[in-house]
Amino acid sequence: MQRLPLNTSFKHHTIVALVISLWLVVFLVVIAPFDAADLDFNARFVILPIYGVISFVAYMLLIPLQNWVFQYLKKWIIPLELLFIIAFNFVQIVVSFVYYKTDLVNGDYNFQTFGLYVYLPIALIILPIIIFCRWFLNKKTPIKKKNVITLKGDNKLDVLKILPDDLICVSSADNYVEVSYLIRGELHKKLLRNTLKAIQHDLPDLLKVHRSHLINPAHFKAWNDSKSIKLTGMEIPVSKNYKSAIMELI
Repeated sequence: MQRLPLNTSFKHHTIVALVISLWLVVFLVVIAPFDAADLDFNARFVILPIYGVISFVAYMLLIPLQNWVFQYLKKWIIPLELLFIIAFNFVQIVVSFVYYKTDLVNGDYNFQTFGLYVYLPIALIILPIIIFCRWFLNKKTPIKKKNVITLKGDNKLDVLKILPDDLICVSSADNYVEVSYLIRGELHKKLLRNTLKAIQHDLPDLLKVHRSHLINPAHFKAWNDSKSIKLTGMEIPVSKNYKSAIMELI
């Protein structure tokens, strides 16, 4: 599923919460929907801004949880964004109803009626504001680029750029090296005019298992027999002198 950028800044989300709550206060006080129309302006100005405060607090209370989920999963996707909006509305409707039933407001509706005929219509009006504010904020968040390995040959056009996790192994092939790597899970190979020694110097994390082979330890699967190992999608020979290094991987 496509990942979404996520801004985790409390400062930036405070601005979003302020925009949402101020818009709500202006809507309730000026437009005065539902029973609010029966109140004079001064009464509205005293009673209704509390709903804006509730909205602000409800939003900000969820930001630590949002950031924790993001750090734990290392990603943010559409279902998580929907869950955030649902959680925000859940907290807001519960606290708003509690305030609605206080002596200051003295509301007559039960929770079901309040939710369906008071909260829901207003929530549907606010929803586009929430979605737009979060979309705009997250859109401005730069996505960290993943580290990329760049392998070069003697020829200027001989260049291969891949993610570290996609590199399986590098093998010597006469005056060339053969790079085995993955593209969207499929095995690919490319020849570069270079030496295994130079590759090992540039990529010290690769493990030498044979005079002609360097492997990415992350792709080691199992021993095939005493003289070869299985990597992702392929097998390569192992020299006796390098067996101990491989044993340390197990």
